[in-house]
Amino acid sequence: MHRCWDVPELTRLIVESIDDHDPDTNRWQSQLQHITLARLALTCQKISGTSLDVLWEEHYGYVNLLKALPAEKYRISDNILTIIEPELEDWDRVLSYSRRIKTFSDVDYREGCPVPDMSVLESMTRSLPAGALLPHVRYLFCSSSSPLFSLLPSLIGTRVSSIMIELTSCSWRFSVVQELALPCVTSVTIVSDGGVEGERVVTKLISDFVRCESLLRKIDVDRLTFSTLLHSSNLKHLEHLDTSVITGDLVCSREDMSVKRQFPALLTLSLRTPSPSLLAKVVEITTFPLLEQMWLYASNLSLTFDPTALLSSTGAHSSSDHLTSLIIALGCNLSWGEHQVRTLSALALKPLLELSNLSWMELYYPGLCPLDDAFVESMARAWPGIQKLHIECQYDITATTSPTMQSLVSLSQHCPLLVYLRLDVDATKIPSARLTAQRRALHRKFSLWEVRLAPIESAHKIATFLSAIFPRLQMVCYSSPSRKEWDEVSRLISAFAEIRADERHLIVHNGLPKDVD
Repeated sequence: MHRCWDVPELTRLIVESIDDHDPDTNRWQSQLQHITLARLALTCQKISGTSLDVLWEEHYGYVNLLKALPAEKYRISDNILTIIEPELEDWDRVLSYSRRIKTFSDVDYREGCPVPDMSVLESMTRSLPAGALLPHVRYLFCSSSSPLFSLLPSLIGTRVSSIMIELTSCSWRFSVVQELALPCVTSVTIVSDGGVEGERVVTKLISDFVRCESLLRKIDVDRLTFSTLLHSSNLKHLEHLDTSVITGDLVCSREDMSVKRQFPALLTLSLRTPSPSLLAKVVEITTFPLLEQMWLYASNLSLTFDPTALLSSTGAHSSSDHLTSLIIALGCNLSWGEHQVRTLSALALKPLLELSNLSWMELYYPGLCPLDDAFVESMARAWPGIQKLHIECQYDITATTSPTMQSLVSLSQHCPLLVYLRLDVDATKIPSARLTAQRRALHRKFSLWEVRLAPIESAHKIATFLSAIFPRLQMVCYSSPSRKEWDEVSRLISAFAEIRADERHLIVHNGLPKDVD
């Protein structure tokens, strides 16, 4: 046998290449990969252990595992798996495989897979020591719909680092979740449609993690109460928090509401809630010294809500030099022009200019937001490292104070890293050639501009102007009423991009500097 099999790391790489664990792999190909690994495990002793490790590394459901019991100790009838009083020694072969499992799901979604009956639950409880079946599991996926869901805490070991829980039915089983609050867990994802009972389970689980001083670093839940969100600030290692905050849970005392809650290690925060007022309150009473990404979504909006407080509280996080990505989407579920909301003034947006390290900025607001060239230039100067800028709001694009093509000149001059822009402008007002030549800075990153409302007069002039200030521009996306003119702009920009690419290729081929535009 070749000497490469004497190197465990190399053996592992070769065997892993057989089974890619790709979720897009079709069922037939996946079965073929498993058959190949099983046959490889029977080839020789040198590669048998590694092949079995890879074969059993990811496992879904109990059935195939329990088929390793002696043949007389189980039977399958009418697609139901039944266990017949196994003794402790009957589990030896099962345990030799199960200890290799690193990723486990208690539900097997394969079509036609046998379903274990309650005899499985009874036999495991009676025959196996706690944690014996899955001692080395790292990633656990479980569903309250599984009949063996309540058994999980007694089957898994103490090495679980990531848990994904689906609370969809059988609410009488939800209490089992608390037993999964292990100190070793670093990531929790909970998908719940269990209503109030599901919220209580999540609240209790996070409280248990706080109590055991868990190393929890990630929480991703779709239902979380306001008070529980504040309580999670006591998780000193928490780095990622993604949740929908449920309105109506304002049970915190006035003292709790007035005290700033610090998330000392949080890097990513994503909050989605129907109420923008609650969103504003969360941002107001929390601090994030290390925060890098803040994504805030409020599905509803009303005429009584003033977004100024939310934007001011967000801008107050400028004391952290780490924040590079900010998304504020208010009224996500509202149709444009169908609901009355307050006008968002440029003055209200001014606190966001304090966030000087932004590379990704998105603002969605279904109300009026009167911008002009001067304010866009202020944004360009405030965010020199911006790469993606998305401003989507309503304003009178024909007004004398609306942004014009001069705003693009400012972005070209002050934002050399800009790649994507979503901004509506009055494309009928084009700076003079002399002004453009004075202020233009060659921009080698920008490749996509998206517009929704942009009146236009000359497609040729617009395309020439854009190509001049953004030499690498490749595409203009639009949904403007002036569709015919923007069709022509898009066609010309694509043609210009091909010509410039050919020119750069020729210049570089002839030995001139590669950054020539």
